[in-house]
Amino acid sequence: MRSFATSENFEKAAEIRNTLNKFNYVRQSFRLPAEYIENPYLLDDLAKSALEDLVKIVPVIKQLPTRIECYDISNISGKEAVGSMVTAINGRIDKREYKRFKIRTKNTADDFFMIREVIYRRLSHETNEKKNSWGLPSLVVLDGGKGQLSSAMEAMTKLNLDIPMIGLAKKEETVVYYDNGFYGINPGVDSPGMRLLINLRDESHRFAQKYHHMLRSKKIFGPSQ
Repeated sequence: MRSFATSENFEKAAEIRNTLNKFNYVRQSFRLPAEYIENPYLLDDLAKSALEDLVKIVPVIKQLPTRIECYDISNISGKEAVGSMVTAINGRIDKREYKRFKIRTKNTADDFFMIREVIYRRLSHETNEKKNSWGLPSLVVLDGGKGQLSSAMEAMTKLNLDIPMIGLAKKEETVVYYDNGFYGINPGVDSPGMRLLINLRDESHRFAQKYHHMLRSKKIFGPSQ
């Protein structure tokens, strides 16, 4: 995977990464039905454990991130460009809180510019009295590394907000954060917090691609009857 990433064959690297993640998923311990009978709140306990783990492994996360929003961009050469937002409430993905964005200000490939637009539009719901509040996120996760994180932080700063933000870089599943400089850590996929971040990142990627493909289909074939 590292050799493909080094040669910038990111699609192949991502394919290998996903295969490894599936292998690790198979290897992880599963819960027996009896455990859920014994503890009806087991799922909530596991979710809380993942949030507590994030506080331990990521220095910029100071308290339990009860509302995590994860973002991704999907486009082909800037065409039919979209952004996605998937949300975890108290450590559990909540599809009712999903949002999608059609990129308005760019029609050439520029993921950094696009993520800046999406984050600005989303967070403006919390600063513009004319817009309905979606609830302020306690953690923002970006599919990407330093470039995406830097762009998102610019949008946040323009709105005078201060929200913990991190990137999850595809290369070796590195968590990127800013603390008077950009840093990266690799907690490993056995970390409960990392598994939550990876699930969110993969779901935001799926959701963005689904919307992008829908727009492409409409452009090629026209609206479905």
